[in-house]
Formats: sequence, structure tokens, C-alpha cells
Amino acid sequence: MRVNFTIEGPPIGKARPRVTRTVTYTPAKTARYEDLVRYTAINSFKGIFDKDEPLDVKIMAYFEVPKSLSKKRKALCLANQELPTKKPDADNIGKIVMDGMNPKMKRNKVLHKMMQVVKGVYHDDKQVTTLLVKKRYSEYPRVEVTVERDKGK
Repeated sequence: MRVNFTIEGPPIGKARPRVTRTVTYTPAKTARYEDLVRYTAINSFKGIFDKDEPLDVKIMAYFEVPKSLSKKRKALCLANQELPTKKPDADNIGKIVMDGMNPKMKRNKVLHKMMQVVKGVYHDDKQVTTLLVKKRYSEYPRVEVTVERDKGK
């Protein structure tokens, strides 16, 4: 079983949680992008991976070539001879995509426990045993994700 999906638009990294005196919360931009990842993933994959199934995740983050570059440097970027060394960091891209593929949970105040609101691709991102995140340039910014069973190679 394999899931392939593409998130259109520039890659976004996971932001740090914000803390007030009484509440810790996820910034709105991060929560919206995680929802976009979840929506895109579950619309391209109707099932869910088994609870104890080890998974292999590959994430390709494509950034738009800066407009300020010369034609020669732009060609080098598109030929993958010059790579993006800008923010967001590869690990933050991986975190936001993997958290976006988790089920969306919400606390039920009556029952005092977490309840699943929207299903995810897998039960929890602890199932991911292999993770590859690459940053590249492209004319069209996007994030391409592949999730499949880890064969242990």
C-alpha cells in the first residue's frame, strides 16, 4: 500500500508552540497548514495504515527560484546544481507534514479525554521508521509526499 500526494504552494515549516500563562497552543499558520496536509492526504488515500505497521516517508519540498537570480543561476537551480539553503529547515518541513498526517484530535470536556475529529493517514507518526526530506528548486513551489510500508532495506 502506498500514498502519494502533493501540497500546492510554498513549503512551510512547523513553528514553535506559543505559551501564555495558562495555555500552550499551536500558532494559527501552523494549524492551517497541518489541516491542508491532512485534507490533501486523506482525499488521495481512502484507507489507513495498520497501527503497528512501520512506515517509510519521503518528502520533497520544492521552492520557487528567487526572481533576483540571473538566468545562468536560475538554470543551475532548476538543474539541481544549486540547492536551497534557506528557511524553513528540512526538519521543520518534515515535522509539519508528519503531524498533518496524524488524526486531528480534540479534547472532550465532558468525558475528559481526547477524541478523534478527523482521521489521518496513520494512527501516530511514531510508526515512521524511515524519513527522507529533500529541498529543491522548481518553477512551481509544492511539497510532494510518499508514504509506504517500510520493507526494512
